[in-house]
Amino acid sequence: MPQGAAMNALDALVQPDRVHRSIYTDADVFNAEMSKVFGGAWVYLAHESQVPDPNDFLASRMGLRPLIITRDSDGGLHALFNRCAHRASIVCQAECGSARRFQCSYHGWTYSNRGDLVNVPYPEGYPADFHKAGHGLAQVPRLGTYRGLIFGTLNLDAPSLAEWLGPAGPLIDGFVDRSPSGRIAVRNCQRMIYRGNWKLAWDNAGDGLHPTFAHRSFVILNERQHGGARSLSQFKASPDDTGMYGADLGNGHMFVDQRPGLHQSFWETQRPVPGREWYAAQIEQACGDDAADVLEVAPGSMINLSIFPNLLIKGNHFETVDPVSVAETRLHTWMVAAEGAPDEVNVLRMRIAEDFPSLGNPDDLELFERCQEGLAIAEVEWVDMSKGLGHDAEEVSADGVVRAPVTYEGPMRGYLRAWLELMSSDVKLTTAAAGEVTCEVAA
Repeated sequence: MPQGAAMNALDALVQPDRVHRSIYTDADVFNAEMSKVFGGAWVYLAHESQVPDPNDFLASRMGLRPLIITRDSDGGLHALFNRCAHRASIVCQAECGSARRFQCSYHGWTYSNRGDLVNVPYPEGYPADFHKAGHGLAQVPRLGTYRGLIFGTLNLDAPSLAEWLGPAGPLIDGFVDRSPSGRIAVRNCQRMIYRGNWKLAWDNAGDGLHPTFAHRSFVILNERQHGGARSLSQFKASPDDTGMYGADLGNGHMFVDQRPGLHQSFWETQRPVPGREWYAAQIEQACGDDAADVLEVAPGSMINLSIFPNLLIKGNHFETVDPVSVAETRLHTWMVAAEGAPDEVNVLRMRIAEDFPSLGNPDDLELFERCQEGLAIAEVEWVDMSKGLGHDAEEVSADGVVRAPVTYEGPMRGYLRAWLELMSSDVKLTTAAAGEVTCEVAA
C-alpha cells in the first residue's frame, strides 16, 4: 500500500485475523491518531497526588500536545496547553512545582494558573480591540477523575468518563484498594524510549504468550540467583494450563490476570530485591501478627490493566505510553506509593517497581524495535493476530467482557476494533478558555 493511502482504506486495515503494517508505519495514520485517538478519547493525564496542593503544577502530554496540569488557588484542576497565545512558545519549562503564574520567556506574556492572561509587557501599540480576556492559555475542555486518576478529552461528545472506563473501573478499584487507606500516590518515574510505534507497546500489554520467550533470560537469571518458585516461573509451562486469562474490556481496554497461576501469596512469590530482608524484619517487628497482611501491599498484584490509549497499570506501578512520532515512543514507569502503609512498605514497593521494568522492559523495547524494523518491509503487508479465533474457549460476561486463555490474541483484536471505531469517526475537537472547563468525578 503506497505511503499515505492507508487513511483512505481504514476499514481494510483491521481485519478479523490480521492488521495491515501501515497502521504502525504510515505518518498520515499517526497524525490522525493524534487527533482522533489522543484527542477524541479520554486520555490519562496525571494523578491528583502529583498536584496535591493549591498552585501545584505538573508537565504532561496529550499525544503531541504539551500540557501543564495545574491546581489553582481554590483547588480547581486545569489542563492548560503549554503554548503561549502570542507566538506559540512553550511557556513552562519545569516538570513540576508550585506557581501562581507562568511567564513566557520569549516576550514576557504572563498567565495565571487558571490560564488567564494577566500581563502583557509594553501594551502600547496593540489594536484597540485587543483584550487580555481573549488571549489566555487554551485548555482541555473536559476533565474527569476516577480514584485520583485525571483524564481529559477534547471531544465534547465523548461518553462520560465512567462510561468510557466501563468494566475497567472496578479493576482500578482493586488496584487502589490494596492500599490500607484506599488511596495511592504517584511518585517519580523511570523513562525509556524506543524506536517504534506506540501501538507495539499496546499489543504487548495484552499479550500473555511473549513472557515465555521474551523474558526467558530474566527468568533464568532469577532462578540462578535465588532458586525456587518466583513470579514469572509459571511461564515455564503452557500459560494456558495455569488458569491465567486475558480479557477484552471494551473501548480498547485490556486485562491480563496472572493471579490464577500463583499458588502462594504475592509476598512469598516476590523475587528478592535490595533491602527486602531488612525491611521485612522491621515490618514484622512493628506489626506482629499483622505483618503478613502488611507485606502483601508491597509486591506487584500480578495484573496488567491497560486503559486505552495510554495508561498501563502493571504489578504495583503505572506506565504511560507517550507517542513522539510514527516510529518513536517514550515509556514512563511511575512509582506508586500506598498511602497509609509504613514507610518500609513503600520503599519495598519502589524497589520492586524498579525490578522488572529495569530488567524486563528492555527485553520488550528491543523487540518493539525489531518489529518496527520488520514492518518496514513493504512487500510483506500483514501482521497476524489470529490466535484464539475459531475456538470455543471465550467467555462473555453480562457486562460484555470477553475472557479467554491468556495466550489468545482476543484482547488485541478488541482494542484494534476500538481503535478503528475512533479512527473512522467524525470527531469534532475543541479547546476551552479559563472558566469554560467541566470536570466530572466518576468515582
